[in-house]
Amino acid sequence: MDDFLRTHKRSGWHYESRVKGEESFTLKVESGRVKDPFNLEDFFAATIVVRNGSEVAEAEELILSLFDLAYRRPERDSETHKRPDTFSFDDLRLYLLWRDDPSVPPTGFHGALFELQIKTFLQHAWSIATHDLTYKTDDVNWSTMRIAFQIKAMLEHAELSIQEATNLAKSSVLSKSDSFTTTLRAFIEIVTALWDTSDLPKDVRRLAENLMDLASMVKLDATAFRTFLESEASAGRGPKMLNLSPYGAVIQSLIDQKPADFQKGLQYRLKQPPNRFRPVLVTREIEVPASMKGATWDKATLTIG
Repeated sequence: MDDFLRTHKRSGWHYESRVKGEESFTLKVESGRVKDPFNLEDFFAATIVVRNGSEVAEAEELILSLFDLAYRRPERDSETHKRPDTFSFDDLRLYLLWRDDPSVPPTGFHGALFELQIKTFLQHAWSIATHDLTYKTDDVNWSTMRIAFQIKAMLEHAELSIQEATNLAKSSVLSKSDSFTTTLRAFIEIVTALWDTSDLPKDVRRLAENLMDLASMVKLDATAFRTFLESEASAGRGPKMLNLSPYGAVIQSLIDQKPADFQKGLQYRLKQPPNRFRPVLVTREIEVPASMKGATWDKATLTIG
C-alpha cells in the first residue's frame, strides 16, 4: 500500500501512514462507536499532504482514480459540522476500498476498507506541533487546548490568504507597488517577449533580476535595455544567439556593443564594499576581446565552463 501510494502521488507532496496499535484499537472499540470491530474504518490510515488548499481537489481526484470510495467526511465540501466560532478538526477524510488490478495476481486486500486524509502542509504542521497539547494521554487542560485551537484559527486564516492571494491582491488595501517591483516586472516582460519560453529557465524571475543588475551596471533603464535588445535581435544577435543562455547572450551583446560602459560597470563593482561585491559571470563560450582583459577584468568577473 505504502509503495503504491508513494509511487502515484505527485512530486512535492508528502505521504505517511500508520497501522492502529492494539491498545488504541481496544480503546476505540470500548467507546461503543465502532459498529463492526472486524471492519474498522481506520485500522490502516494514510495521509497525503499537499502544498495548499488549491491542490486538495487534485489529490482527491487522483485517489479516487486508484480506489473505490465507500464514503467521505465531510460528505460535501460546501458543508461542515463546525460552528463558525469553533476550529475543531475537519480535514478531508476519504474512506476507501482497495481495488485489485485484474491484470495481476490477487493481493488479498481487495475490498479492504481504509482511511486516507488529505491535508495541506499548514494543517499537517499544526497537527504535529500541537499533538501533545490536544491529545495528552494523562491530563486535560483547558488553557493549552485553547492555545492550540487559537493557532489553528490563525493557520486557517493563513491558508485562506495563500489560496486567495490573487484575489486579495486586487484589494485597494494591497493594490500597490514599489519602484523595485515595477522595474522587475518590466524586466520579466522583456525576457518573456524577446525569448521563446523553451529557451528560458523555469525561474524567469531570477533571470530577470540578474539582467536588471546587468542593465543597472551599464546605466540602462528598462526601456533603454529593451530597445537595446530589440536592436540586437533585429541584427541576429542578443536574444537570437541560441548558442548562449539568455544571460550569456546579454553579456556578449554588452561586450560587443557597449564595451566602454561594460568596463566602467566592472570598475564600479570593484569599488563596492566586500560584502556587496558580486562578480559578473562569464562563460567560456563568450568571446572577449583581448583589449578588454586585464586586472579589472580578472578581479570583477568569474569565468566558468
